[in-house]
Amino acid sequence: MAKKPKKLRSARRDALLKGFDLLRPRVFAFVLDWAAWGYIAYAAMYLLNQYWYTWYVDWYGTLTLPTWGWPIVVLGTLELAILLHAFGHGIGMSLFGTRLVTTDIDYPTRRQRWIRFLWMHASLVMLPLTLLRTGTDGAAVHDRRSGTRMRAWKDVKDELPPRKPRAWIRTQSGIMTLVLIGVTFWLGWEITEIDLGMLFSRAGMSARIWKDLVNPDFVHFFQPDPTLGQSIVQGLIESIFIALLATLMGGIVAFPLSFLGARNIMGFSPVGWLVYAVMRAFFNVFRSIESILWAVVFAVWVGFGPFAGVLALTLHTIAALGKLFSEQVEGIDPGPLEAIASTGGRRVDVVLFGVIPQIVPSYLAFTLYRWDINIRMATVIALVGGGGIGRILFFYKNQVGFLSNAWNQVGAVIIAIVAVVWLLDYISGRVREKII
Repeated sequence: MAKKPKKLRSARRDALLKGFDLLRPRVFAFVLDWAAWGYIAYAAMYLLNQYWYTWYVDWYGTLTLPTWGWPIVVLGTLELAILLHAFGHGIGMSLFGTRLVTTDIDYPTRRQRWIRFLWMHASLVMLPLTLLRTGTDGAAVHDRRSGTRMRAWKDVKDELPPRKPRAWIRTQSGIMTLVLIGVTFWLGWEITEIDLGMLFSRAGMSARIWKDLVNPDFVHFFQPDPTLGQSIVQGLIESIFIALLATLMGGIVAFPLSFLGARNIMGFSPVGWLVYAVMRAFFNVFRSIESILWAVVFAVWVGFGPFAGVLALTLHTIAALGKLFSEQVEGIDPGPLEAIASTGGRRVDVVLFGVIPQIVPSYLAFTLYRWDINIRMATVIALVGGGGIGRILFFYKNQVGFLSNAWNQVGAVIIAIVAVVWLLDYISGRVREKII
């Protein structure tokens, strides 16, 4: 049997890939709207427990769903998402820029929407087959049966019949957004146990602390504390150099790694995509873990002190700057790169002469900004043995009840930290203005 020509196979594969590309934003929009309804269902369950089964029927205990209740919740929220995508315009559709129209670019009739609603259930039941039978225009079974299509709004907005626009707050996506914001605020208020009454009723208990903080005791500003063996100035210098070394070492390592985490540099081969995915995963994972946790690891590894603080901040800086740097590489002007490549330049030449000149100013600005961040973080990591001025701050805070002027000395340390951060922020800001 004769084999199909490679060109035909390639054309068919390209058509299928195009169909899946058109289908992808629709799937993401549907999943997002489904998740929004699931979130509202969770919030309703939590608030019901909080206000009814906790306050009024305490003897009953906590309201919990039985085993058969979870499938009902999942299917119920799924039904609401299907209903929204057949008759409405949800948040997911707004965020991904899609709009339901007919095949001849018009607004669907009520009958077409009902047909789409019913056939969407069949599409979900036959999900693997639905994806395989998706047309090259991204039309699934329910699209073809109802004569509708989910199109990009930018492609159809000029062809649709004119309609009187409604205020955003009166649209379905606008109402849903306000509901989600309100539910989130209400849920957050309950989970975090905010009590404004206590804030005012117990204000007098903190009066003495504020009085001592605004009357700092600078007795150990230059003179080392006998117990610590260090003065406030020495702690500040230590913190500045912790932040400086961490920023320099982190920036030096993040610079080459940022090219490996940029799609426009690595996205030309399967190996390149693999390297890109691994590097982006490294950036996201390591920067999501706070420096104070890395300081705990390194304090056990190399011992308590400034060395552990430098290592913790360096690792976090590599991940944070690597993410920022790679995004700068992806946002460069492709014109110079294409010009260098068209003259026969190698990929190394493209990076050296087309990419680096465009990113150096932003790289320097981000590095200086990271130094500001590291100076502030150097204070916090002292809580777990990172050294620096934070060590002095937490020492005096822990002496409350043992030293009569403990809060006064905490105030002195805080004022010194604020002054140094303010000064360095001003200097780095002026330098960033000159660079950019």
